Amino acid sequence: MSHATAALFSTDPPAAESIAAAYETVSTLGDELEDHAAVLLAIRAQSRVPELPTTIAAVHVNAEAERMGQLAREVADIARTRRAWASIPAPLLGGLRELSEGCLDTAAKAANVVESHTTISVAELTRGDDNMNRLRHLLYQQLLSNSGVIDVDAAIDLTLAARCYERFAEHAKAVAHRGALLAVGAPRG
Repeated sequence: MSHATAALFSTDPPAAESIAAAYETVSTLGDELEDHAAVLLAIRAQSRVPELPTTIAAVHVNAEAERMGQLAREVADIARTRRAWASIPAPLLGGLRELSEGCLDTAAKAANVVESHTTISVAELTRGDDNMNRLRHLLYQQLLSNSGVIDVDAAIDLTLAARCYERFAEHAKAVAHRGALLAVGAPRG
């Protein structure tokens, strides 16, 4: 998503081209994980193996990561095809940039949970959600108040990108929750 965001805010839309290749790599790894998990589940179906919840959590993390990759591709597509972005006032682009930073911050926290096998507090993730909601609401207010000066195509692209960032953060939050399961090896309440 960080590369797609860089492409979105740059004047070089071809920079978004690498996102599709990266997504295909992640998708291939995800398919391998699903195949491996299916084998593990089949082998251990008859026994109560403690790794079973961890395997299931890993499959869920994979599914969330794949959805995140799809959203990054959508932002990259917006970067490649955007039209009339020159009509978007700087405060609106600044609002979208803040939304992207919040999204990437949530993703970094989720990645840290998965990579370091630690947990993250629900309160910390809720603060991130609240911030993302506040930023989205502010962006939409600004968009509506500037609707007369913004090209319709640019407004649509801006709205779609904002929604991608919001959904990306939601999936990152789900990854953090599933990563916590991986960290402790059992469901958390």
